[in-house]
Amino acid sequence: MICLDSDCIIDFLRNKEEAVGVIQAYHEQLFTTEINVFEVFLGIYLKQHKKENEEEIAENFFSNFDIVAFREGCGKASALILTGLAKTGKTIEQNDAYVASIMASCGCRKIITRNRKHFSAIKGVEVISY
Repeated sequence: MICLDSDCIIDFLRNKEEAVGVIQAYHEQLFTTEINVFEVFLGIYLKQHKKENEEEIAENFFSNFDIVAFREGCGKASALILTGLAKTGKTIEQNDAYVASIMASCGCRKIITRNRKHFSAIKGVEVISY
């Protein structure tokens, strides 16, 4: 299993060649999280001028993947990730900690993202860049 991060999803929806290629290469192994769904739709809804069928395109994209929820134990795991990093002087976005905790809850250690800095700081997470 490999988690698909929001930046890669957004790049795919924008038809960026690198994102399209990496998603095609790993398609059978991919899933994403409710946090990533939230981030993608938040970006769509915040736009003043969204494309006519942008929401539908995103919905169709997500229908092709398993979406894992923030489940029991993820709250504590996220807090441990954030505080552990903070104690070493590192900071990441809360949503990245949520995604990492969801990944851990289903035994996933790999994520496809351009956000190498944040995710590589999390112990046990392997970043696949594109």
